[in-house]
Amino acid sequence: MAETRALVPQVEIDEAEAAERRERFPGGARIEFPDLEEHARAQALDRLREAEPVSWVPALGGWLVTSYPLARSVLARTGDFTVWAQPNLVRASLGVMMLTSDPPDHEYQRQPFDEPFRMRSVRERFEDRVSARVERLLDGLVPRGSCELVVELAAPFAVGVAGDILGLSLDDVPKIQGFYEAFAGAMTYDGDPEPQRRADAARGAFNEILLGELARVRGQPDGSITSAVTNDSATTLTDEEIVAQLRVILFGAIETVESMVVNAVLLLLEQPDQLDAAQAEPSLFPNAVEEAMRLVPPVAFIERWTSGATALGEVELGPGEFVGVSTLAANRDPEVFEEPLRFDIRRQNARHHLAFSFGVHHCLGFNMARLQGPIAVQAIFDRLPGLELLEAPQPHGFAFRRPAELRLRWRA
Repeated sequence: MAETRALVPQVEIDEAEAAERRERFPGGARIEFPDLEEHARAQALDRLREAEPVSWVPALGGWLVTSYPLARSVLARTGDFTVWAQPNLVRASLGVMMLTSDPPDHEYQRQPFDEPFRMRSVRERFEDRVSARVERLLDGLVPRGSCELVVELAAPFAVGVAGDILGLSLDDVPKIQGFYEAFAGAMTYDGDPEPQRRADAARGAFNEILLGELARVRGQPDGSITSAVTNDSATTLTDEEIVAQLRVILFGAIETVESMVVNAVLLLLEQPDQLDAAQAEPSLFPNAVEEAMRLVPPVAFIERWTSGATALGEVELGPGEFVGVSTLAANRDPEVFEEPLRFDIRRQNARHHLAFSFGVHHCLGFNMARLQGPIAVQAIFDRLPGLELLEAPQPHGFAFRRPAELRLRWRA
């Protein structure tokens, strides 16, 4: 069941209209692209939220939403704000699937995966596998006394667990990472056609792997989510449609989990009082990971387009307008989160962050991520005594945010 509607084109703004918008929204006109990319410059978005919670930002070529209530509104109103748009870079990179389709096509694509990803199901089926995976990785690291966390633990953990839960053989971690680096590279397309070419090639190669895996689990049913969907007689998705959903599920399972682990470890090491509290009361680790996702969301930016003329806050938007949601800025909204720049692992509403998005496109695997993150982060601090940063890099990234690397040492 493929989308039959024409993709929404992005409206072209003439120079006179662009100049008028720059004058109406001086705060947005002052935003530079590094303000959206460099974590040290995030306070520019805080100032924008205070003055112009919906603003025209020339550096984006569109509107930017920075307040929490208005961000939720955009993500919830699928009739007014669409993902089915011609310039959608996620669709161009990863293809047509649940994340790039509106209702009712979205429900058709997502529904077969909903039940296997419910919290009770993932805990009963995968909690032991998640713990075993991180413990095996740590067994190899403990005697060494130092590591680079992204490459040596977070990435193989995220890829390995994704393979475990989906029943896919993803043992070649660098190869899988390469596919997703190509996909992510095309999502920040700047006019150079090469990133899109690499993403197209990666998608074709990955499709072959996934179709082969699909045939295998169909012939040998196991307890995986892919097996549950593929062998369900009620499933009407074609193999190509199942593969399309697996591509984006894997993207979330790898990118989000890898970043949530790295960001949480970084923030806990930078705030020793919060780490001491979590180690004294381990039941705080789940909320510590939620708070880390609030303060440094792995997905920092979400794209939408207006389906037609609509209003957002006090701003009138025309049809085909690009609207970017800054989850980073929304998660720092003081109207929702008291003292929002403070990392507080006891924050009672930390789970209200928008790092998993909101509305019908809310992250399918959020229950799985909420299982994985705390298990991995607590195990890291339990198994690596005297853990400390060799350097404290800043998280970085426009759409996806984490430090490029995180070098650690401990008492071996």
